[in-house]
Amino acid sequence: MATSQIYANTETGGGTLAVSGTSTYYSKAFSARDGQPVSVHLEWTGTPTGTFTLWYSNKEAPGTANDNDWVQDTTFVASNPAGSASKAFHTIGNLAAKRVRLKYVNASGSGTIVGFATIARH
Repeated sequence: MATSQIYANTETGGGTLAVSGTSTYYSKAFSARDGQPVSVHLEWTGTPTGTFTLWYSNKEAPGTANDNDWVQDTTFVASNPAGSASKAFHTIGNLAAKRVRLKYVNASGSGTIVGFATIARH
């Protein structure tokens, strides 16, 4: 198995990502191959209220600044920040997309987010 930090401080690549206002935050893209399952561990502090969504792309180098090269998985139901610190764990099975990422849209409040993805390698 391989684990990587997918939400982190954008300047240092580690630590936590500060969220506030009504901004959108994209995780680092990660690869899931051959239908392997992926587990995603998310934690947030403070008082953020917002929504996580799951996105896929089969493009070799999809753009990272917007959703143009990505397709949303509308069947993904996330545990979302609701104004207080918490955690969530999701297992996403049978992924065959070349690239996967999460999108977080903060609706109100502020805090920090950290996230990790573990990809099973058989």
